[in-house]
Amino acid sequence: MTPYLLQELDEQPLAIIGDIHGEIQALDQLLGHLQHQAPGRLLVFIGDLCDRGPASVSVIHKVAELVDQRRALCLLGNHEINLLANDAKDGSGWFFDIREASDTAFYAPFERATARERPAIREFFSRLPLAIRMPGLRIVHAAWDTAAIQAISRVPLGHILEFIHECSQGLENAAHKDDLHARYLAERARWHSQLEDPDNPPPYLDAVADHEVLEQALSPIKRLTSGIEALCPQPFFSGNRWRYLDRVPWWNDDPDPTPVLIGHYWRLFTPPENSQSWRYSRLFEGVAPTAWHGLHKQAFCLDYSVGARWRERKQQVPIDQSQFRLAAMLWPERSLVFDDGQVLPTL
Repeated sequence: MTPYLLQELDEQPLAIIGDIHGEIQALDQLLGHLQHQAPGRLLVFIGDLCDRGPASVSVIHKVAELVDQRRALCLLGNHEINLLANDAKDGSGWFFDIREASDTAFYAPFERATARERPAIREFFSRLPLAIRMPGLRIVHAAWDTAAIQAISRVPLGHILEFIHECSQGLENAAHKDDLHARYLAERARWHSQLEDPDNPPPYLDAVADHEVLEQALSPIKRLTSGIEALCPQPFFSGNRWRYLDRVPWWNDDPDPTPVLIGHYWRLFTPPENSQSWRYSRLFEGVAPTAWHGLHKQAFCLDYSVGARWRERKQQVPIDQSQFRLAAMLWPERSLVFDDGQVLPTL
């Protein structure tokens, strides 16, 4: 049976692990607790293994070893897609030389992949799926979009690089209308430094905004790994760059009642008193930190923002006082296990 980028899985007990972002200490602790709570069950990593944290290389090596031992499956997140597409974005200085200097100010110290390690990392990512479907359960990094799922359902596993190229070529061809592609590249080049400067924003970049809207419409990979996004009237600074599209809670319009597990959305276990202090908290407004959400209460975000621990390290916050967590969901129990060992039911 040919495996595809949409991986079909027989019904079985799972432990699904949220975004890790290079936080090897949290991962090691969580895996230890899972071994105690649910020994021997298949692990599923939901993507975003890398970037921003101190040990992306170590995290990838550990996950790759578990996958090779058939003890785990791993999905591609938007950060793995960026690496495969040679799109050197914020936090990827551990892999891309061009980002090392700019990332050092925020994320240092961090491991760097050696020239010898980089091809193996790319090879590992290139053989991962984009989504998993099991009887009674859907798993994807950011959004279960029906059209996007259909588009990947017959793309053979291991052909993600060709699919990325196909999507990129289709976007470039469509963007030649009204010279959008050329205008996009020109705006990115001219305002490069200001696009990553929170205190000196560029003017509204029409071509950048229009290009991002077009990519959202045309790329199944974008929708599955970065979610459903909409043009926002006012650019905002997040993830160390000015953005023109904002995330929307697609789960509120998802007609499928089948449970779906996602990461990506920077959920907080302890919501901030001021919702403006954590932009994406608005996506979970009125949703308890361990509650399911969506039209049918069918969705659950497993990303409890452990990828933001770099902020606490800069402020010398002790790790045992971190407000950011790494979580796993035990399935079919629907209970959560955290990197500090806490086990909680979901609501």
